Amino acid sequence: MKVLVITGGTSSERRISLISAKEVKKSLEKEKYRVELFDLKKGYLALKKLLPEFDIFFPVLHGEEGEGGELQEFLKESKKRYVGGNPKGFKEGWFKIPFKSFCEKNKITTAPWKIVKNLSEIKEFGFPSVLKGSSGGSSKEVVILKSPVDLKKKSCLDLVNSRFELYIEKYLTGIEATVAILGNKTLPVIEIIPPKGSWFNYKNKYSGKTKEIVGAPSLSVAIKRKLQKIAKTIHQKLKLGQYSRIDFIVSGKTPYCLEVNTIPGLTSQSLFPKAALAAGIPFPKLLDKIIKIAYANKIPQTK
Repeated sequence: MKVLVITGGTSSERRISLISAKEVKKSLEKEKYRVELFDLKKGYLALKKLLPEFDIFFPVLHGEEGEGGELQEFLKESKKRYVGGNPKGFKEGWFKIPFKSFCEKNKITTAPWKIVKNLSEIKEFGFPSVLKGSSGGSSKEVVILKSPVDLKKKSCLDLVNSRFELYIEKYLTGIEATVAILGNKTLPVIEIIPPKGSWFNYKNKYSGKTKEIVGAPSLSVAIKRKLQKIAKTIHQKLKLGQYSRIDFIVSGKTPYCLEVNTIPGLTSQSLFPKAALAAGIPFPKLLDKIIKIAYANKIPQTK
């Protein structure tokens, strides 16, 4: 089977996308696939020319370009088999404000929140709080505000003056965890412990200093089952396809949903592959399974 791995792009997560794609290519070749890489930076016209040459398309592209639904819509309209799910669900899951609304509509608990446009509205919401960009990725467009003094931070001012649609939510303390979905099955819960005094931001995600503990020992069995149930509900309602990863924080005994990763990281050291390995699925077999589930689907129709 001939696979085109779509990667790169122009987002702030380009570097991580390229690293993931190289590992995906190498591992798929071990499973006897014929694999080529395509950098979406070349544009959709260049991609369209390649459509007849491949059996299936595998987006390994983080950030809005890969996870926000546009690429999935293009592949669906082209009537090509692809790894991924419903473009509408990708859009609703990736963009943070629509996802907060999705959670409210489906009675999924998230931190109290509000759309904001300026420093006055942020101050009115109160502290401690977290300011986020709706289309931000990999925790880069996030600022923790502990008091009004933090409104003067460069990171806060830069975000307020950016192109992003902004919202603010209550800052929660607790145990961070993530649940990976493969097919329609949940994988073991992973507990995330950032370096002391810090949080799971872009730097800590990729520095190797964050502890990622499979089995989430700090959480009870009942809470872990609840997280898995919520994650599966989100995955299915958004129709995210073969795989996804849902992030949570458990504050007290209450799980709060943080966000959806419509295309989770796919290096062998990423959270999703770690959860799969704990379930007895090594990285090359995981990718093989994802492609086989995707290929078994009917060719997408434009209706």
